Amino acid sequence: MNNHFLDITGWERDDVIGKNWIKKFVVDEDQEQVSGIIRKMDTPQSFPSHLELQVKTRDGEPRLITWNNTLSYDSKGEVIGVTGIGEDITEMRRTESELLKLYQAVEQSPSSVVITNPQGDIEYVNPKFTEVSGYSAEEVIGRNPRLLKSGETSREEYSNLWDTIRNGGEWRGEFHNRRKNGELFWEAAAISAIRDNEGNITSILAVKEDITEKKRLEKEVEKQNRELALAETMAAMGRMASMIAHDLRNPLSSVKMTLQILDKKADPAVSADTNELCHISLEQIRYMEEILSDMLSYSRPDALKPEWIPIDKVIDLSIGMSQRRRHKKKITLHTQYHSGLPTIYADATKLRQVFSNLIANAFQATIDSDSPQVSIEAMIELGHEGTNVRIDICDNGCGI
Repeated sequence: MNNHFLDITGWERDDVIGKNWIKKFVVDEDQEQVSGIIRKMDTPQSFPSHLELQVKTRDGEPRLITWNNTLSYDSKGEVIGVTGIGEDITEMRRTESELLKLYQAVEQSPSSVVITNPQGDIEYVNPKFTEVSGYSAEEVIGRNPRLLKSGETSREEYSNLWDTIRNGGEWRGEFHNRRKNGELFWEAAAISAIRDNEGNITSILAVKEDITEKKRLEKEVEKQNRELALAETMAAMGRMASMIAHDLRNPLSSVKMTLQILDKKADPAVSADTNELCHISLEQIRYMEEILSDMLSYSRPDALKPEWIPIDKVIDLSIGMSQRRRHKKKITLHTQYHSGLPTIYADATKLRQVFSNLIANAFQATIDSDSPQVSIEAMIELGHEGTNVRIDICDNGCGI
């Protein structure tokens, strides 16, 4: 055996020459196999010319050797020995094993992995990339990752990305990309350069995670937080409205009572203008009482009492509640109820309040009109989200 083999195994030449190869160098689990191979020397056609075996070293740490074997013959053609030329592949096999583990980890990764050359052409994608993007490996190998672009990432961001990678850093950010089927999705990406021993960029590695659902949940939480804040604000406004309405009712009642007494004791000698001002004041106080009543209703809303009701009947009742104002201002009212209106499941009292307020607003808006008119139309409306009942309350006033 040559010096290189002795260096690998740690033995001295005198320690091994003349010793049994199998007992000295073959690991226990391979000894039976090697004994069988040596026996095949009598049948050269079945003797293996190539073989990988572990070889025991002096310190007990086996080394993996790949052997190329050549049989030696005497003048009679009988086999008299074998020459093995071997190469230590221990580290190579260990590296291959580590690479296989790494490859399997990347293949099974829950994140998309993309490897490109320095020019940005795709050289490898893992199965997760195919699952997320909809593109197969065959469709993207050799192409640029820009095929996923949605157009929402600016040139400046891409420029910053490449500058970071070329300077040896890792770029982290988010992309709003487009799948093969045209659907948009969000990805969080970490992109960095792979360099050789001399520091030259050989590849670019991108590890990306689909965060579309995470983004959706964040928006949902944000929306709920806004709604919660609004609800808290509305509750505070409700408490304030209740306090204001309660505190103003008593002094307003006193003013109203005083005006009513003055109105009943009106002196004919007093000018008509004074009496008219008294009537106007009482009218304004009644209007303020309605406002305070609405404020109290808002601050302490009643529980809903839904039932099946015909919507046209509810509108008629709401019109009746505003008849006095209508006749006083000589407003022409047109109503049109389309055929086939369904009954709806709702709180009739609450709906009457809604419609009464809208109708009162319409009447109020026609004050300056020469020929005040208000129209109310109820119809069935078909939309993308299903069938709805639509109520239009229109006036020919000045508008908002």
